[in-house]
Amino acid sequence: MRLKLTTPRRPPAPTITRLDWPGSASGHVFLAHATGFCKEVWDPVAAGLRTAAWDGSITAWDAPGHGGSPPASTPFDWWDTARAALEVIHSSGSTGPRFGVGHSMGGATLVMAELLDPGILHGLILIEPITFPPPFQRIETNPLAVGAMRRRASFASPEEALENFSSKAAFGSWDVRALRAYVDGGLVERQGRFWLACDPDLEADVYRSGTAHGAYERLSEVECPVLVIAGELSDTFPQAFATHLAGEFPDGRYFVVGGAGHFLPMERPDLIAGRIAEELERLAAD
Repeated sequence: MRLKLTTPRRPPAPTITRLDWPGSASGHVFLAHATGFCKEVWDPVAAGLRTAAWDGSITAWDAPGHGGSPPASTPFDWWDTARAALEVIHSSGSTGPRFGVGHSMGGATLVMAELLDPGILHGLILIEPITFPPPFQRIETNPLAVGAMRRRASFASPEEALENFSSKAAFGSWDVRALRAYVDGGLVERQGRFWLACDPDLEADVYRSGTAHGAYERLSEVECPVLVIAGELSDTFPQAFATHLAGEFPDGRYFVVGGAGHFLPMERPDLIAGRIAEELERLAAD
C-alpha cells in the first residue's frame, strides 16, 4: 500500500499580546508604549478616557521583546514594532475610525505603521515620538543603552520590584497607578524570581537602533492629522523640537504640558487622557 505523504504543519507564529477595553461607541484608540515598558502602563490613561466620557474601544499591546509578546532578535529593527502594531490593528475587527496614541518608541511605531499601510489610522497623537533627523544609523555608545545594561534584571517579589522602582529618580514623578501597572505587566516569573520581561540587553539594543529607522525623512507622507505632545521639563524632547517636528507633518500641531517630563502618560495620565479625549472629539467633528 502506498503511503500518502503530507506536508508537515508548522506551528502558528507567536502572537502579540494585547489588552482590550471594549467600547459601546464608534471609534478605536490604539495605545503604543515606550521602550522597556508594557501595555499595562496605559491602564490609568484608559481609565481616564472613560472618565472623560469617551466610549469607543481601546487596545494596548506589548511590542516585540516586551511584556508577554514574542522575543525580538538583535540588532533590533524598529520597523518590526510597526508590523506588530499593524497585526494588532488588523486583527481588532474595528470598522469605525482608528486613532493611534504612541509614547516615545510607541509614537515612532505608529508613524511607521501609517507609512507601511497608509490610511490605516485616521489620526495620530504622538507623545515625544522617537523620530529624529539624520544621520540614520545605530549609536553603539548610546548613553541610554549604557544605563539599560546596568539595570537590575530580577527581584524576589513584585513588592521588592515596586520598592526598588519607587526609589529611583526616573520613577519619582510617576502616578502610583502607572508604577503598579508596570510591575504587574513588566515582570515575568522564572524559577521563583521575577525578571524584567524586557531583558536589559534587548532594551539596550532598542536604544542603539532608535536613530536608525529613518522614518523622519518620510513624515510628509503621513496625511492624517497629527498632534505632537511634549513635556516642558523633558530632557529627551526639547520644546523647540516639538514645534519643528509638528511642522514636518502636512497636518501637524503641537502641545506642551507644563511641569512634566518625558514620561508624560505615566506622570500625568488623567491630563493626557483628557487631552486625548479633546483631540478625538475635534477629529470626530472634522
